Amino acid sequence: MFKYRNLKQTFRNHKKSLRSILKTINSVRYGNLYERVNPDNFVLLPNFSEGINRMIEAIVDRENMINEYQGDLNKKIEALKEIEQLKEDFVATLTHDLKVPIIAEKNMLHFLLDNRFGDLTEKQREAVIHLQNSNKELIELVEIILETYKLNETNIVLNKEKVDITDLLSTVIEEMKPIADANAQTIEFSSSYDGFISVDKFYIKRVLKNIILNGLSYTDTNGKLDICIEESGDMININITNYGKYINEDEIEHIFDKYYSSAKKFRKIGTGLGLYLSNKIIYAHEGRIEVKSQKDSKTTFSILLNK
Repeated sequence: MFKYRNLKQTFRNHKKSLRSILKTINSVRYGNLYERVNPDNFVLLPNFSEGINRMIEAIVDRENMINEYQGDLNKKIEALKEIEQLKEDFVATLTHDLKVPIIAEKNMLHFLLDNRFGDLTEKQREAVIHLQNSNKELIELVEIILETYKLNETNIVLNKEKVDITDLLSTVIEEMKPIADANAQTIEFSSSYDGFISVDKFYIKRVLKNIILNGLSYTDTNGKLDICIEESGDMININITNYGKYINEDEIEHIFDKYYSSAKKFRKIGTGLGLYLSNKIIYAHEGRIEVKSQKDSKTTFSILLNK
């Protein structure tokens, strides 16, 4: 009888101890790291209560370390953001300042070709035309950087209007033709769509210029760029195809990332901003840009827009 009573009391003590453990564990689980096991409840197992409390202390130490690390990390993130903003501001200011002499150069080249300073020989005229083409590329690069900076500062606000997309694309191709001519490249254009679409004319023109310029930069000398407009249900597709370098799947995944450019791979000049900017503009129009590249064949950029 005495043994039974002792056994029953021992069982009650263990039950009480286990409840104390569960209470402490639940408190810790839900974030109360100040809860501790009362050693008085573990007369039979004193080392057990000490072990649990040491484990909780270790969790507290780890929590403090994480909070301290998180604080340092947040400070570093803020510092990096400030540095990134300073870089953006510096590039924008520098680019804006560069635009002034580039525009002045453009006007001077125009005056030379217009014989304002006397007649040019054929060789002189040819040299000035090459300079003029280079000047146009510089203007395009400067405008891409400035527009990217503006869009980073503010959201894209679209001023939509009904636009004859075939007519707009024809105008853009005509403006880009001198750049193609400089490398003996040809641009072939066709359209099976003769309607209007609702877009922001300024922004869509920038997208078309960016992607055509990108296509020309990866088209071989004496090569061609195929451009066509097709209907696809409720959307129109503007397909721009070059027959130059292949873009692998890994590159396609990052091709619209900011500052990403495969230009260095092919020893060309590129900011990595043109496609990034274009993608943001098309996304704002609720459209998309798709890229397909076939090895040793062709690469097509498809701009899909709602009618």
